[in-house]
Amino acid sequence: VDSSKHPQAGYQSHTLKAMFAREIAPSDIEQRCEDELLSSSDGEQLPKKSRRHWYMIGAVAVGVGAAAALVRAAHVAPNKGTEGNAELVTTLAAETSCSGLGSNCASTKCCKSGGKNGFQCYAKNENWAECLETCEPGVHEGEKEGTYSASGQFVPAKWSCDKLGTRGAPDPCSAPGEDCRQTRCCSAAQGGSGMTCFEKNENWASCAASCEEGDWSCKALGNRTPYAAGCGWAGKSCADTRLCCNVGFSCVVKDASWTACTQTKKKSTWASVNIPIPAGWDGTIVGGGRNEYQIQPAAEGAKVMGTSLYCFMAFLPDSYEVGLHDVAKQNKASIFACDSYDVFHSWKSVKAGWDTGEATLSNTDVFINVWDNMLKTEKFLHADWTVKVDADAVLLPDRLKSHIAALRPPVGMPIYLKNNAMDPGLGNRGFLGAIE
Repeated sequence: VDSSKHPQAGYQSHTLKAMFAREIAPSDIEQRCEDELLSSSDGEQLPKKSRRHWYMIGAVAVGVGAAAALVRAAHVAPNKGTEGNAELVTTLAAETSCSGLGSNCASTKCCKSGGKNGFQCYAKNENWAECLETCEPGVHEGEKEGTYSASGQFVPAKWSCDKLGTRGAPDPCSAPGEDCRQTRCCSAAQGGSGMTCFEKNENWASCAASCEEGDWSCKALGNRTPYAAGCGWAGKSCADTRLCCNVGFSCVVKDASWTACTQTKKKSTWASVNIPIPAGWDGTIVGGGRNEYQIQPAAEGAKVMGTSLYCFMAFLPDSYEVGLHDVAKQNKASIFACDSYDVFHSWKSVKAGWDTGEATLSNTDVFINVWDNMLKTEKFLHADWTVKVDADAVLLPDRLKSHIAALRPPVGMPIYLKNNAMDPGLGNRGFLGAIE
């Protein structure tokens, strides 16, 4: 899957692309139907003030032929009535070449905004300097760099604490619990990830994941603060993280002021082809691309994610799927047995071939459109899991809940669940986006 065309934006569209299809040539659409929300749930709704995390989940094998995609990701606050902060955007744009907290600033000699008093680039030696609030010359606690004496004793390196450049600006955003009327933004460094500055009245505004109208006007001042991915997207800077979010990309030094993620390997079902680093770049590789990794169950006594389900279905008008949808609704089965649900229209797609020799529907655009419409309802914010279900699939919500509970998924982790044991190339490494 080529995620490079879907950088981090909005609701993590890069992940949605990976769920539904490989990169294939676009085809003509035979028939297109109106993008319309057909019906909405009469099911029980959780309180608006529910502050649940939302995770990305692929699918869970439930022992029946069900096509479902489950998703959960981090807090998403309403964007209704949002006001931008042009001054802040300008400030951030001007300091993109500066280093972040904990990264080497020996070449940039400047630090991004942060901390109550701003960060200063302090030198350890000629090869390493770091953005810190304060620095004491000598050996720092936990120092791992150093030499060994003749007797074999480790001698930690000392910091010179020489100042390189000028001190950066203080954190321009507010911490939770502070009045954010002036800053109109929430500080990720001070616990404001996933939060928006919501107005209570003309005298007070504060950072929160969501807001319930009543005593508060709930007007959003500025944009929601995203959760840090911990890696750089294709074509974006990775100077701070030294890690790229996309598989097949490497964090490469271009020059003294730019280190970014560029594609160094193109993978197909049967082979991997190396891609040269762009001409004119320094070429030093300081990190690779992020790959999948297994999430361990929550420890005994630790909090686990809940099992409430928001389910949605997209079906093709004037097709056999209409009857399947009607039967499920009449029997309160499939998505209609979930805690809440929605139904959407899709449109016809043509088939296109893969490098496997197989041909499947070229429907990536169809499902991205459906997901975009689903996100607009904001119902997923009030459920633990979001489940995409095909009309011709059998979904047993209660059984799905029991499987999720048995996995003991930890709170606060982005997760998808694999759903097939096919050949890794044919089965997209165990995840085809739906239980089939």
